[in-house]
Amino acid sequence: MPDSPATLAAPEVLVSANKVCRSLGGRPILSDVSTEIRRGEVVVLIGPSGAGKTTFLRTINHLEQIDSGDLFVNGHRVGYRKLDSGRLIEDSTRTLAKQREEIGFVFQHFNLFPHMSVLENIWHAPVRVRKIPKQAAVADARRLLARVGLADKADKRPASLSGGQQQRVAIARGLAMKPELMLFDEPTSALDPEMIGEVLDVMKELAQDQMTMVVVTHEMGFAREVADRIIVMDAGRIIESGSPDQIFNNPQNPRTSSFLSKIL
Repeated sequence: MPDSPATLAAPEVLVSANKVCRSLGGRPILSDVSTEIRRGEVVVLIGPSGAGKTTFLRTINHLEQIDSGDLFVNGHRVGYRKLDSGRLIEDSTRTLAKQREEIGFVFQHFNLFPHMSVLENIWHAPVRVRKIPKQAAVADARRLLARVGLADKADKRPASLSGGQQQRVAIARGLAMKPELMLFDEPTSALDPEMIGEVLDVMKELAQDQMTMVVVTHEMGFAREVADRIIVMDAGRIIESGSPDQIFNNPQNPRTSSFLSKIL
């Protein structure tokens, strides 16, 4: 049926996925993925490589298209309009850009603008996209840099920073748009071991501040400590979902047990 207020997610549900499917070259990547993520919830996606975790994360802000299903963020269908026939029609670039303003995304490899200073990387999008006055955006960028422990790096170029510092700048950049939701795609996988903790500490603080977060990670200690809920994926499907205590101490699916036995 076409979109109507009755089909939108409830206000307390920030992300609603219902039977989301995605295939590539005839091979299913996501198969009937259904879940809800509530405001203030920290959800961690785990599972073996190729399970569909990153693909699902990227569908939430339409970096990946879907073939069928329903996906809403903050009450709005993501990336598509639904016709009376049930067919999905991709939304305009302008509409999609507006939707993405509500969603921060932190990538594995930082994706900072190398020709801009650290401070410019943070205030650029709020000024250009949200039309926030530059003076206010710069002040907020400095506040965010202080929050992630990098107040003294404002005038540096990204290349002069360590990987952990660059990732903290990327988090500050995402927060500068004042998103409803933050998505993290293996944010520590490209970092040297000694830099991982500084990034995870920032993410823990965000969780304590009730930021809604969906995180793909192999850092099981972080998942156990910070997640409100863990979703286990395998072969493009959600095979299990529960509290960290349930998933780590009493998994119900043999595939979950097998996966955890190899990484713990």
